[in-house]
Amino acid sequence: MGLLKVTFGGQEIPVKITKVNRNLSPEVVNEIREIGSVSGVEFVYSKHKEKNITIEFEINHRTARQLREFRRSVAGILRSKEPKELIFSDEPYLYYNAILSGEPRLDEEYLTSTGSLIFLVPDGLAHSTVEKTFPASPNAEGILEATIVNRGTEAVPVSYEFVHKHENGYLGIVSQYGVMQYGRVEETDWENYKQNEKLVRLSDLSALPDDPGTNYMHPNHVMGGSLVTETIGGKPCLRLRSTGAVSAGKWIGAMKTLTVPADSEGHAGAKNFYCYLNHWFETGLMGQTAEQSVAFLTGDNKVICGYSLFKSDMTGNTACLEFWLNGKIVRSISFAPSSSDNANPFNNGRGHNDIRKEGDKVTFYWFGSYPSYRSSAIRNMECKKIQIAFTQFDSRGLGNKYVTRNYLRSLEFQKMGVEKWRDVPNRYQEGDVVSIDGEAARVYVNGMANTGDEMIGTKYFHVPPGETKVQFYYSSFCNPAPVVTARIKEAFL
Repeated sequence: MGLLKVTFGGQEIPVKITKVNRNLSPEVVNEIREIGSVSGVEFVYSKHKEKNITIEFEINHRTARQLREFRRSVAGILRSKEPKELIFSDEPYLYYNAILSGEPRLDEEYLTSTGSLIFLVPDGLAHSTVEKTFPASPNAEGILEATIVNRGTEAVPVSYEFVHKHENGYLGIVSQYGVMQYGRVEETDWENYKQNEKLVRLSDLSALPDDPGTNYMHPNHVMGGSLVTETIGGKPCLRLRSTGAVSAGKWIGAMKTLTVPADSEGHAGAKNFYCYLNHWFETGLMGQTAEQSVAFLTGDNKVICGYSLFKSDMTGNTACLEFWLNGKIVRSISFAPSSSDNANPFNNGRGHNDIRKEGDKVTFYWFGSYPSYRSSAIRNMECKKIQIAFTQFDSRGLGNKYVTRNYLRSLEFQKMGVEKWRDVPNRYQEGDVVSIDGEAARVYVNGMANTGDEMIGTKYFHVPPGETKVQFYYSSFCNPAPVVTARIKEAFL
């Protein structure tokens, strides 16, 4: 027992543990009731309550100062306003969501002091840090099925991933414990409809010459440099290759202006459109500066809407994302362009962004939310050009003063509402990944929250200990089927 170690919130509690009481299980409460004159009682239900974990310890110290330092440092480790992970070294693959309870005891004595700590575990459970995966495969009836094996002692939520190999309009998840549905069961592959058409991809920009003309979102920026597309981290990225001649006190760089191609009916211009973007905007040093902007223009170069992503902070690490509507900034959001998922939505692992124009409404994206703004002036404006610009300020150059990762990794522009009789671009396209977080009860498409796909009546069910068969359904025209994986993390009393 003397070698046992414990961490709380990722920090080791620096004590010699002499005794731990984790008990066999939390307290069990049975609800019963009497029925008339019948002997005995009727059982109603049983449940467990919260759990208390007691740790007894000793510390060795030679001076009063060492004891004081121990008291203050451990108090800081234990201080928390919400449960944190409590992990014992004899079970490193399990953690308790715990919080300190009551008054920690410390009996101060010469050279060796003793004490005890009590942790409250509200759910009474130990949770596994190991995620178990269960791939689905066709059963004897040809239905995709996964057998989930839960070797824990408690029912746990299930998460799922669908990787699409073909267009699809519907996803169903069925078990004896509930049904989950997304999309539309009745979505068809051929019909008379208003379709969305992909008209522009990032690769279309690569073939364009650099445009030294006017940057209509930022007319004072000087566009004398050049852009280049190269593979970075396995993905094609558009970036700034040279800034051009220095213009004192101005942002300088390069730009490409793309004319949106005609749709399949021969009409050029999109009154309603959707554009998916993926940025990598991440600093490597404090004080770096850079900018990239995406503007959607009319034929006479009015800015309908767009994004401006920049860092002008020359000492710290604060960047800004601007939403543009009808040539004006309607919202400005500050953030830290670090590698942290909590601080920067445009780091290497993510970078998702999109924009949608529907009549007079434009919907932007920020950290899983979809803020919308309206302007009657843009109702009938048609997007006929897209401008992509990258700049650096003044003479700061493309060395250590330039944002280390300032790339555009994806751009897919779709015109919405082309009236056609042809193959429907379905809700889920080949290559789309639909992820369902069973614990949070949320669905994501290509990493972006998408609550609109969930059908009424969907029940996010848990699977109990033992084996549970889960079956997966999809549109009849989706062939080959999606690749489906179920995932759980077990929990124990």
